[in-house]
Amino acid sequence: MNRLLTRGGVALSALALASGASAGVTAAAGASARPATHKAATSSPTSTPAANLYAALDQLLREHVDLTAAVVQTAITDGPSSSQTKGALGALGQNTDALGAAIGSVYGKAAQAEFLKMWRAHIGFFVNYTIGKATHNASMVSTAQRDLAGYVTSFARFMAGATKLPVSALEADLQGHVSTLEAAINAIVAHSPTAGDALSMAAAHMDGTAQVLAKGIVASVKGISGSVTSPAASLRAALTGLLIQHVAATGFVVQTAIAAKGNLKAPEVQGAIHALALNTDQLGAAFGSVYGPPAKAEFLTMWRAHIGFFVNYTLGTATHNSAMVATAQRDLNGYVTSFSGFVAKATKLPASAVAADLRGHISTLETAINAIVANSPAAGQDLSMAETHMAGTAAVLSGGIVASMPSKFGA
Repeated sequence: MNRLLTRGGVALSALALASGASAGVTAAAGASARPATHKAATSSPTSTPAANLYAALDQLLREHVDLTAAVVQTAITDGPSSSQTKGALGALGQNTDALGAAIGSVYGKAAQAEFLKMWRAHIGFFVNYTIGKATHNASMVSTAQRDLAGYVTSFARFMAGATKLPVSALEADLQGHVSTLEAAINAIVAHSPTAGDALSMAAAHMDGTAQVLAKGIVASVKGISGSVTSPAASLRAALTGLLIQHVAATGFVVQTAIAAKGNLKAPEVQGAIHALALNTDQLGAAFGSVYGPPAKAEFLTMWRAHIGFFVNYTLGTATHNSAMVATAQRDLNGYVTSFSGFVAKATKLPASAVAADLRGHISTLETAINAIVANSPAAGQDLSMAETHMAGTAAVLSGGIVASMPSKFGA
């Protein structure tokens, strides 16, 4: 089978702290991709400096996990020295730079430099761990785990010095990051059907890390308004995580099917599809928790349909079936109209603004899918851009939800 056709089967079932610092953190969150054109109401309780900080850290830390997994999967499929893997590493490197800029915007250049030195080192340790696992080199795995344990200790002390959080609490959280990402790497290397769920778990762990760090920063820097744990801030962060993971899980379905040479019945592909479906269920539950069971059911019907339209788009693109592509794009345009009307009715946001945002989601995810199918070195960058767009979507959507249901969020 021609390589493009093999790759094309992939998606048959394929998401100022005080006076200026939080603006720096929020800007850093979009630094690894082209900035989205979202505009959330600055007066919303979802857009306080504390809420902005929490959401920005959640975005960057989730993307760290997702982009690390993309490096692992790409290296397995195309080889560790391939241009595709180098491109994936470049996207991960930009995420690292954005995290460093976020820390530097709060604590200064010296802290930024120290952060970057340790953060880049721990990525290298994960690389060594992955290589050791893939080559069955127990000594290399052991050394990498020892290095990661040392990183947990040193990085926890660094963050404790900055945030005044207890070292022991930070160590426990960092150990959770290490163990969940190791589990995801193990599953990807082994082509396990649990890989999609393990990746989702590792990404979800970072939601808690973002909250812990945001609370510590807010407590250690004077003049930061808003609460990290307010219902409105929590809603925005939750939507940020879930919408980013929709893009990440979709991309992982595509990548995993490529690794399985287009065998969509392969257990690891079915596992990736399951993780994407679970993300859909979580998004439906979040929407239903605000607007009730009928709204949840309607949301799920439309959301699942748009995933199917992306499937058809991917197959059409991969097989050079222009009629299939055109039909999928027409279906996606219809989804934009129907879903924007549904969301606008619930949130009171302007339907035209919601539609424009949905078109941004479609165009950025189509670009990422195209790059993955074409085996392009730009795939990592395009996936990061699609995830970044969803962080802006979460800001706008959460603001609309809170404004439409103030009694639920203390607004």
